[in-house]
Amino acid sequence: MVLKLRVCTVYKFIFTAVLAGVATFCAFPAPSAAQGLEATGGWTHVSGNFGMDGFTLGTSWFFAPRMAITANYDDVWNTSRVGNFEFTTVGAIASKSHMQDFLVGPRVYFRSYDIDRHNRIIPFADARFGVSHLHQQVQEQTTPAAINQDSAFSWMLGGGVDYPINPHLVARGELALLRTHLNAEPQSHARLGITIVYSFGER
Repeated sequence: MVLKLRVCTVYKFIFTAVLAGVATFCAFPAPSAAQGLEATGGWTHVSGNFGMDGFTLGTSWFFAPRMAITANYDDVWNTSRVGNFEFTTVGAIASKSHMQDFLVGPRVYFRSYDIDRHNRIIPFADARFGVSHLHQQVQEQTTPAAINQDSAFSWMLGGGVDYPINPHLVARGELALLRTHLNAEPQSHARLGITIVYSFGER
């Protein structure tokens, strides 16, 4: 319980800091300082544990025309029934999973590709490193719930494409390998993300 509270406190602090940074750029006009700043939000899916869906929030800062430092916070969860025991003496078995990730790392953009005269896509690749926290609960109807949780180092390698909608808005699709090390064991997850990006400077 103490570990869970500490992890939640860290996540809340980081999330608050990111929001405060974005709010500061919005509140105080500083075009030159905000030229390379982006804020993102959207849906994400992580495989494993019956598959988990949730939301992702993030920010990036371009320190070169094709290179950025990016940070993201994922919050995904799932509730599933295990097997078909509802009508037996065992009863229904429910599994609940809730995973949080906070990852930071570099992103590299490649040259853009024109779809037609007015539309283009910009592919990218990135690597992110950080921490993941998983809370799991398995419960039968007739017994108390079995609960386990852990926090550990994680990393992610992947890429995606940006589709500019206008000078400040971008639709982004991402696909990556998320590698966690929970319970002292390595786990591989596929991570899919579909987000909307707001760029404070023109892309």
